[in-house]
Order: sequence, then structure tokens, then C-alpha cells
Amino acid sequence: MNHEIVGGIINSLPIEKMVAAPLIAAIKAQSQMSHMLAQFVQDVGIDSSGNVRMVTMKYSENTVDASGNASTEERYIQAPFLALTGIPNLAIEDVNISFDLEVTTAEEDVTKNNADSTVSTEYKSIWSPVTAKFSGTVSHSAQQTRRTDTRAKYSFNVNARKQGTPEGLMRIIDAVTNAAATPSKTEKTNNLIEQTT
Repeated sequence: MNHEIVGGIINSLPIEKMVAAPLIAAIKAQSQMSHMLAQFVQDVGIDSSGNVRMVTMKYSENTVDASGNASTEERYIQAPFLALTGIPNLAIEDVNISFDLEVTTAEEDVTKNNADSTVSTEYKSIWSPVTAKFSGTVSHSAQQTRRTDTRAKYSFNVNARKQGTPEGLMRIIDAVTNAAATPSKTEKTNNLIEQTT
């Protein structure tokens, strides 16, 4: 195998770009996923007035007063919608780049008849009527053929997994939930869906 040919093929490959391109693509993908998470919180978790979207639930509670009289009262409780839904938080965890290169060289000698040399001679006898003619041809040619076969396989795999809710967002959701989760007799409005008039 001609090592100069193999070395030339390997040196001509843009290895830096082949390694960097998937990593840059993964960083761009992570940036887009973070942007989509921010857009999700903005669209789903906050209404047009900047208030946290709350889910209001109404239920009935049986109570007994000091005189022993039973009554049914309506109660209202709220929870932030972000606490009730899944947060689309993905993160790229692995980027695997694999590259296989196979170079095969073959040298082949082919011989053909190209150059001709002709030799001829004639014989006559002075004592008899016999005459003879001899002639011959010699040919020789050499041709060299070189073949190079190159095969390459380039692939990369990206693995992304769902992450837990970011700690900062979780603390905000907990604070809003704790402030709003106390049952109340006062009617509370639901701003989960925008009211259109």
C-alpha cells in the first residue's frame, strides 16, 4: 500500500469542521430548546396582563356551627397552571461523533505488444535449387496501472433527555401555590383562558 497516497487523503479531510459542525449544531439546538421553554412559560403560564395563570377549583364543604346546625358552603381554591402541567425542558446530554475511513490501493502491471522488431533472412544454395526465407518479429511493451479506492463513513448521534423543572422556576411555582392554595369562601376568578367579549 502506498502510504503517501493514504496520508494525502487523510490530510485533505477537514477533520476540524467534521468534529466542530455537530457540536455547534448541538449548541444551537440547545439554545432553541431554551428559547422554546421561555416561550412556553410566557404563553402558557402568564396571561396578557402579566399575571400568573391560575386554575380555580370550586367545591362544597359541609360545616357544623356552634349550635349544631349543618350547612354546606362553597369553597374556592387556586393553583398556578404551571404547577399542574409538564414543563417542556429538554437538554442535550450526549453528542457522539464517529468517523471511519478505509483506503485501499492496488497496483497492477499490464503487458501489451507495442514495440515491434522484425528480423528476416534469406538462404540460397549455390549447389541446389533450394531457396529459403526466414523472418521473425519480436514485440515488447509494459504498462503500469494504479487504482485507489476510498470509502468513508461519517455519523453523529445526539441524545436529549427531559430535565426536571429548573430550580428557580420551581421555587416561584411553590411560592405562588402556597399563597393561593388556602381555601376561601370568596369567589375567585379563573384566568386560565383569556376571556373574550
